[in-house]
Amino acid sequence: MQVVYLNETTEFKDVKIVESKRQNKFGLMYGFETKLDLVTTEQMNDYYVFRSNDNDKWFISLRTDSQIGQALKKISSSLNKEHGFNFKPEKEKVYIRMSGDQASSFPQNSNLLLSVKVYGVFLQHSTNLAFMQCELSDYKASPLVNFNAMLP
Repeated sequence: MQVVYLNETTEFKDVKIVESKRQNKFGLMYGFETKLDLVTTEQMNDYYVFRSNDNDKWFISLRTDSQIGQALKKISSSLNKEHGFNFKPEKEKVYIRMSGDQASSFPQNSNLLLSVKVYGVFLQHSTNLAFMQCELSDYKASPLVNFNAMLP
């Protein structure tokens, strides 16, 4: 796994993929030859956690202009140029899968640093759209308000 500390100049070139041996009836799964662990270097506090009604899985929602959102956009662009994947059009939010244990203890109203594991691409047969496969691997929370700053 390659750990990538994100900043404005982070680039993703020559992302190598391998077709997975285990496929399903909905499409093809491609794994990254080297999985990426994207680590934010700027704190964020504009997020929310929810459980999907469709598949009962947990997600954290982040703004597309966050460091994670921008990194996923750069990876998608690189995969499009290098391998011809057509990704679903960008929206205002990106959704990162997380475990139920992470969701149950996830802090509210905090500044966060995140680590997101990106491990592949799913190509859906019916639409020919590609979807990035990623999940929250870790986080660090700090208080949104520093009450010590008010002390004389």
